[in-house]
Amino acid sequence: MIEINLLPEELKRKRRKRQLPKIPLIPTTIIFISALIILQVFLSGVVFFGKKQLSSVEKEWQALAPKKRELDAIKKKISLTAKKTEAIENLMKERLSWSRILNEISNSMTPNVWLTELRYEEKSQAKQSSKGSKEIMAKVRSLVLSGAASGKGEEATAYIAHFITSLKQNDKFFRDFEDIEVVSIKKSIMEGADVMNFTIVCRFES
Repeated sequence: MIEINLLPEELKRKRRKRQLPKIPLIPTTIIFISALIILQVFLSGVVFFGKKQLSSVEKEWQALAPKKRELDAIKKKISLTAKKTEAIENLMKERLSWSRILNEISNSMTPNVWLTELRYEEKSQAKQSSKGSKEIMAKVRSLVLSGAASGKGEEATAYIAHFITSLKQNDKFFRDFEDIEVVSIKKSIMEGADVMNFTIVCRFES
């Protein structure tokens, strides 16, 4: 089919040629290279100032290092002094405690019973840990009292039991202990009279 355009010439569409915009190659290349150079200079500046700041901090640390060693030495002296003070305080407490314990033993003495020996013992003993999974070595501290009770057989034994009851009922004495038990009773004769020699162990609280 033949198409005929009857419009006047001024109304006829004129065909336009599409042209791509021309990009100036040289100026663009110069701008790109300049941007790279500026970025490189900026990064170099950041690195330079970073190194300078690090060097400054290192110098400050080196200047403070001797002072830090002095402070560490002072802290060490303070720690040692505190430990010595604590040890002395503990000894003072123990001394006062022993004075009280001996006084309360005297206050707990009952008729027909007297003591011949008093000694302190420490022994290592295997005990179950709190979780019960394994045994651990624990220090067991005891106060051992040896003495005698006048009388024969059950009479002397009753005197010893009365003395142990007196110790247990004395709160100022028994508060430091977890148990008191008889470990030996032996009949003997002293100056022609029958007596019962005994040894009791007062176990300190662990």
